Amino acid sequence: MSACGGGSQNVCEPFADRDLGITGAEYRPCAGTILAELDSIRPKLEALVAGDRAGARETRSSYRTLRSLVEGTGIFDDYRSMRSSTVIVKWPDASTREFNGAAFDATNQYGAVLAHPNHDNLRQGVEAHEVARRAYARMR
Repeated sequence: MSACGGGSQNVCEPFADRDLGITGAEYRPCAGTILAELDSIRPKLEALVAGDRAGARETRSSYRTLRSLVEGTGIFDDYRSMRSSTVIVKWPDASTREFNGAAFDATNQYGAVLAHPNHDNLRQGVEAHEVARRAYARMR
């Protein structure tokens, strides 16, 4: 279930316009796709931080795919709204909320690494990525 190219709808886009009651079961395919993108970009960012700039273009492309998936869910808007009720009503399942918060954080931290390769943002991104992995495992 990789993200579709050419303007086609990806597996996560239907969630952006939903306002309430997204279950873990229906969201799991999208979350799995986001997790796969996080898994894919992580070694590329680790190489970038280690000084290997050869894959920078591919890493930027991977990051755009990841960002598109996460934006497609609407969680950037939901989590930036500063209204916890929006998050709780739209994402009532605790493991789904935890996944989204961690995916949001990992995406932002990985973006910071891409902009300015450094160990601190990479570490924070990896930590959030692992929280997302554990939350995904509990998502039903």
